[in-house]
Amino acid sequence: MPADMILPQSTKHLKCLCEQDKQAQSIRPAVVRARRRACLEPWVIGLITFISLIVLAVCIGLIVHYVRYNKKTTYNYYSTLSFTSDKLYEFGKEASKNFTEMSQKIESMVNNAFHKSSLRQAFVKSHIIKFSQEEHGVLAHMLLIFRFPSSEDPETINKIIQHVLHKKLQDAVGHPKFHPELVGIKKINETETDNFLNNCCGTRRNKTTRQSLRIVGGTEVQEGEWPWQASLQWDGIHRCGATLINDTWLVSAAHCFRTYKDPARWTASFGVKIEPPKMKQGLRRIIVHEKYKYPSHDYDISVAELSSPVSYTNAVHRICLPDASREFHPGDEMFVTGFGALQNDGSSQNHLRQVQVNLIDTKICNEHKAYNNAITPRMLCAGSLKGNRDACQGDSGGPLVSPDARDIWYLAGIVSWGDDCGHPNKPGVYARVTAFRDWIASKTGV
Repeated sequence: MPADMILPQSTKHLKCLCEQDKQAQSIRPAVVRARRRACLEPWVIGLITFISLIVLAVCIGLIVHYVRYNKKTTYNYYSTLSFTSDKLYEFGKEASKNFTEMSQKIESMVNNAFHKSSLRQAFVKSHIIKFSQEEHGVLAHMLLIFRFPSSEDPETINKIIQHVLHKKLQDAVGHPKFHPELVGIKKINETETDNFLNNCCGTRRNKTTRQSLRIVGGTEVQEGEWPWQASLQWDGIHRCGATLINDTWLVSAAHCFRTYKDPARWTASFGVKIEPPKMKQGLRRIIVHEKYKYPSHDYDISVAELSSPVSYTNAVHRICLPDASREFHPGDEMFVTGFGALQNDGSSQNHLRQVQVNLIDTKICNEHKAYNNAITPRMLCAGSLKGNRDACQGDSGGPLVSPDARDIWYLAGIVSWGDDCGHPNKPGVYARVTAFRDWIASKTGV
């Protein structure tokens, strides 16, 4: 290459920069023009904002409309259904076998009637309160609960409910036979509904039952889950549990009163907390089973009369007592509740706890590795042979409960004794309530 064609390195660099600058100048105006095109005119911005506001307003309006017209309101009704029974009037006694069977039949017929009607989405449940003898036969007193959108007309709802009851019960086949022309129905408020349900035994108003390993370190319960649970306190200190069976009487264990006998120094509190309690009452008298002899665990049952009746509420009302003939079967799921210790020889708790247990066959419980024939016909075992699910000290006298097909709860057992708390092959042992049903009735009239 000729010498005059060779440029110094710096000159080459300068030439390169000049060429880049020319290219940049040729590109820059295009970039500027593109930026100018990207800028929106004020009237376009205003239009977009206006449209956005309209869309937002429409969305808010739809939400308000949905909430207003789709919000569900509970409608409660008190209904009377007249029917003819093939049998004599044998189901007037609440919680008896006949009462339960007839209630289940009628509730099933009513439930089917509404499930096959236009109200199937709104219908919640039916619940028999009581039966009464009438001139035309028997009258079933029932609660009906529905949930309708708030926009529905109450008068129209009433007419539809009455029409469904009249029509479906008229067409119903089988026993019992209804008299549709005598069906009565009236709307009631929430307070009236609560009063009716709280005066029925074995109902629970807050049913968020959760399983837990044991009361020992188990699950705290919410108010209203086990409204019949009581804490028995000697000079203000929790000693035992108890179960409310009517507004005046409690059932507990005999051994709770072995040393502490003076009823004037005992109090019973109700609610899920010992302090502060929902209610508190003194004891007027204590009746221990005549055949209870310490140190034997047999006949471990007592009843205690409150100094004044308690008023039933959502948080405090009674359990159902089973007939003496009622049978509970091995494997049945039950719950035991109490304020007892979290571990063997521990201290009692201020908040009520629960544990799900299973009924264990007496033959298994009497095996050598378990209780070696110590279980009598007046006892039952419940828990787990693997351990971990059990009551403990301070739970004595408290309830072991079981539901029926209507979700009505019955007192199956009373916390009595056991080897330590939650040990393998050593389940909890309970006084068998059905074995003492006649004795309870003789002392309390319940």
